[in-house]
Amino acid sequence: MRRVLIALAVLLAGAADAQSYGQLGDVQTTAPGYFFFARPGEPVVAVTAVGTLQAPGRYVVRQGTTAADLLALAGGPVADRSGRAAARIYRDDALLLEREVQALYAPGATPVALQEGDVVEVVGLVSSVPGYYVHTEPGNAPFAVTAAGAFAAPGRYVVDPGTTVGDLVALAGGSGVLGEQEAQTRVSAIVRLYRDGALAFEAALEDLYARQTTALQTGDVVDLQVTYERERDFFRDALSIVSALVGVGLLIERLAN
Repeated sequence: MRRVLIALAVLLAGAADAQSYGQLGDVQTTAPGYFFFARPGEPVVAVTAVGTLQAPGRYVVRQGTTAADLLALAGGPVADRSGRAAARIYRDDALLLEREVQALYAPGATPVALQEGDVVEVVGLVSSVPGYYVHTEPGNAPFAVTAAGAFAAPGRYVVDPGTTVGDLVALAGGSGVLGEQEAQTRVSAIVRLYRDGALAFEAALEDLYARQTTALQTGDVVDLQVTYERERDFFRDALSIVSALVGVGLLIERLAN
C-alpha cells in the first residue's frame, strides 16, 4: 500500500510539473493576449505579434527567439484562401523586414532574432477584424476602398494596385443572401462606383464581367443595390378574374330567386 501511495505521489508531481511548464518546457501565463515563454532566470525580451494570427498579443520570450519561432508560438497565420501571407517586422517604429511567411521556414533561410520592443505583423487574405479585409500580395503598395450596400461581406478592403470593380465585387462575395423568392419575383442588381463623391461607373451585376471594368483608386466606394419586382402572372390573374365573375353571377342568381 505504501508503495502504491508513493507511486501515485510521483505521478501527480510529474503531471503538475508538465502542466506548469506546458509545451517545450516553457512557462506560459493564462492571461488573454499575454504570453510568457521562458524558463525562470533566462534573459527575455518582450515583443508583440499582431495581424492575422491565431493568438495575437504580447509575448515575453527568451533571448534568441526568431520571428519564425514567434509565429509558431502564436499559432501561425489564420488560414486564408491562397495559403500565402506576409510577415512584417518593425523595429524602432520602422519597417525592418518584409518576407513571405513560407520563406521564414524555407531551407537555408536566415533566422531573424527578435529584440526588445519588436513588432511582428502578419498580413494575409483575411482579417480578424469584422468588416475589415486585407487582400494584398507581399511587396505591393496596397490602398483602401469600400464595398457598400447589398454585398455578402460589405466593409473596408485593402487591395493591390490594378484591382478592378469586378475584382472587388468578387472579393466581397457578390450579392448577399436574398432569401427565398417566389418564381414570379425578378431580382435586379446594379453596381455603382463612386469616386470623389461622383458616379464614375455603373453596370448591371449580371453584365459586369462581360465588359472591361474600371481599376480602383484610393478612397473609391463600390455600391451594390438590389431591387425586387414581382412579375405579373397572366394565367393566375385571369383565373382570379373568372372566379370573381362566377362569384358575382352566383350572388345575382340567388338574389333573383
